[in-house]
Amino acid sequence: MDLSSTELFHVYQTGRMTVIGFEGRHLEDPLYAESIRTQLLGMISRHDCEVLVVDLANVGIISSWVFGVLTAIKQNGIDVELYHPSTEMQEVLDVTNLSSILHVRDSGEMDAHDF
Repeated sequence: MDLSSTELFHVYQTGRMTVIGFEGRHLEDPLYAESIRTQLLGMISRHDCEVLVVDLANVGIISSWVFGVLTAIKQNGIDVELYHPSTEMQEVLDVTNLSSILHVRDSGEMDAHDF
């Protein structure tokens, strides 16, 4: 299966602030890790992205490798903001201290102009 041609996330806005949303079913399977990382880095480079906003609405289960990919992007100088994490996801982010690395915003922090 050629994962590089599979649509692994949706791009809602590009530019300095790029907003993406994931197709939840891909976030559980580590087979998608390299393809998602490659596609994200390519998109970030093409659009001169400085802030990557990841909309996690309607994403239930997420594998730890996804947070690894997002942390690697952050370490490459791109600000990463996570919107709408589930309660369970927020707990994992807090327990692993990733919430101090990846900026997490809940619906109470957002304004209409955030997207």
